[in-house]
Amino acid sequence: MDFGLTEGDSGVVARATGFARQFSETGGTPSWDQWGDGGWTGLCLPGEFGGGGYPALASVLTFEALGRGGIDRGALFALGAHLFGCSMAVANHGSAEQKAAWLPRLASGAAVGALGFSEASGGSDLDACGSELVAVGTGYRLSGAKTCVTNGSIADLFVVLARSREQRSPFAYSMVLLPRDTPGLSVTPIEGVRGLAATTPAEVVFDDCPVAESDLLRRGDLGMAQMLDIMRWERSCILAGSLGALQADFERVMRHLSERGRHQATDHALARIRTRIEGARWLMLQAAWRLDQSGSDLLQPSMSKLFVSEAIAECTGELRRLVAGAAWRGELGLADALDDALALLSASGTSEVQLNTIASQIGSGL
Repeated sequence: MDFGLTEGDSGVVARATGFARQFSETGGTPSWDQWGDGGWTGLCLPGEFGGGGYPALASVLTFEALGRGGIDRGALFALGAHLFGCSMAVANHGSAEQKAAWLPRLASGAAVGALGFSEASGGSDLDACGSELVAVGTGYRLSGAKTCVTNGSIADLFVVLARSREQRSPFAYSMVLLPRDTPGLSVTPIEGVRGLAATTPAEVVFDDCPVAESDLLRRGDLGMAQMLDIMRWERSCILAGSLGALQADFERVMRHLSERGRHQATDHALARIRTRIEGARWLMLQAAWRLDQSGSDLLQPSMSKLFVSEAIAECTGELRRLVAGAAWRGELGLADALDDALALLSASGTSEVQLNTIASQIGSGL
């Protein structure tokens, strides 16, 4: 297993550090225009459509550098959902016409992408998917609703999971491309979220939306396989920014505690946190590296998402406890960091969803 980078890959990671520094010094957050101008919205998209063409491993290290440099965690998660969830779905599974129509806009940041998967009735449970695609004449009609859609409030393109009413089988799913101006599509922003507020989540309702055959990601009966591949990308890559931010939090707490004098109890706690961060990082890098080696199975992305999200939440909570009253007073940014970290436990599939996937992949000999 070789995590070595080419000169070009190392260059984009270094450029990410400089880009993040511009905003960490002012406390601002990049706009979608700035994401696009920097090339971050198309980082791993194919070069022929205006993307950077970087591999998953370099993309993960780039997001990690952006997070370590101080970019808001919610903004990085939103960027990751756009890139790894929606845009890579079009790049990997779209028709030639779909790629030509959408990838240049997604790569440049002129269009923001969102992935519609979770539903209020069943969260990330595929069996509870109630959004239905009904054949009507030469096309289809889509009805249903998705909840907690990252970027939903501002998205220009939705990639939506739906199932066929006529064929209730485990394979009767389709992935549908829906522009925001599709008749019958309505968006309601979710207000007052705790954690990852910059993801601008929304409820998205489909009221008998017209869907043409050309709006399906290739063949409609491949929706399940497509969804699983999208999850491989999202779960392997989307937490990289938050893990980088955790490393920055760790270093900030180290400096704060060193000013108060060293104590064995706090040193041991910091040693455990540092070890856990390193373990999460290597598991994440391995998941991204496997994506670059002709894809991966379901096991590695789910193990990475499970371990990394729980490590971020646990380590952030411990860092906040270590600084005691400073965190209570809102210093060091750890109060917001903990809200963001706890939100990651549910995003892109809960820990229970990941455990179900892991258990199914390793067989019954538990």
